[in-house]
Amino acid sequence: MMNAPYRTVVCGFGNVADGLGEDRRMRSVFGAASHARILSTHPAFDWRAVVDTSDSARRRAREKWGIEQVVADASTLEDEPEIAVIATPAAARLSLLEQMPSSLRAVLVEKPLGESLSAARAFVEACRERGVLVQVNYWRRAVAEFRSLADGGLNRLVGEPQAIFAVYGNGLRNNGSHLIDLVRMLLGPVVSARALSEPEALPSAATAEDVGLAFALALETGATALVQPLDFRHYREVGLDIWGTRGRVELLQESLVLSHARTADHRGLEGEMEIASDAMRHRPCGLRGALSAMYDNLAAAMAGDAALYSPGGCALDTEAVLDAILKSGREGGARVAPARHAARH
Repeated sequence: MMNAPYRTVVCGFGNVADGLGEDRRMRSVFGAASHARILSTHPAFDWRAVVDTSDSARRRAREKWGIEQVVADASTLEDEPEIAVIATPAAARLSLLEQMPSSLRAVLVEKPLGESLSAARAFVEACRERGVLVQVNYWRRAVAEFRSLADGGLNRLVGEPQAIFAVYGNGLRNNGSHLIDLVRMLLGPVVSARALSEPEALPSAATAEDVGLAFALALETGATALVQPLDFRHYREVGLDIWGTRGRVELLQESLVLSHARTADHRGLEGEMEIASDAMRHRPCGLRGALSAMYDNLAAAMAGDAALYSPGGCALDTEAVLDAILKSGREGGARVAPARHAARH
């Protein structure tokens, strides 16, 4: 028997919650590309309310989406939500959670969880104490292609990873966090981080406080990922290039395309091998429905039928790597081991 739709409130009604859904190219690739577009049709969620301090955001929720209950303060909500979609700035999240009634059972929250690792821990711990499930929107974890790669598919394509190169932009805590989470998902735990450049303010960063810097991640497997920042004013990319013992895989165009090359006889030397990078095969990664899949998974976890794709404890491990990179930057490039969070809530 199907559960009744979960009473849902959206907190923070800006670009991620609504605006991105108007981007025609995003819609062509992702399908429903905003929380609003998902919630307006998803049968498992009854979208009843919006919380935002902006008059224009509340008016847009009312006029565009027909949401009757739009408030500036979560403590004034009339309904008792079971699900909160939290897309506010990171600094507001813990206080927002504290305003939510005891009816709350789960949150789907944007990254980062807090302005600092300690704030992120406090948010996850507060949810744990209340028995609230935490799904963090590292949406690549919901993509079937990436889940298959993490479940042995990458090893079948490239063998044992030997060298990893990557780029990101728009800030370490913004797209950098997505890249680090993807590295952890596909390549395993990070045992240490080392800054390779000074943290610098980025003109294109999503927030004024965010920075960009080059860094290296030492993985538990023994491989190292070398990562460089890009200035998104020129072009966008969050890309990953993995060289293994039997092949090479690139995830480029912000994960839209997977390219694969195999080993072959070396064309310039007898008895040696090469990666045939000029004969790469390309295929789309199938990102359509990624955000919908995050919601599907949350509904299944609520019903006790599935584990969360991106639980709070897992996201804390990603944010611990961010914290280690920044600490290394402050300490002149020292190797820093990220804190581990064994709990997966």
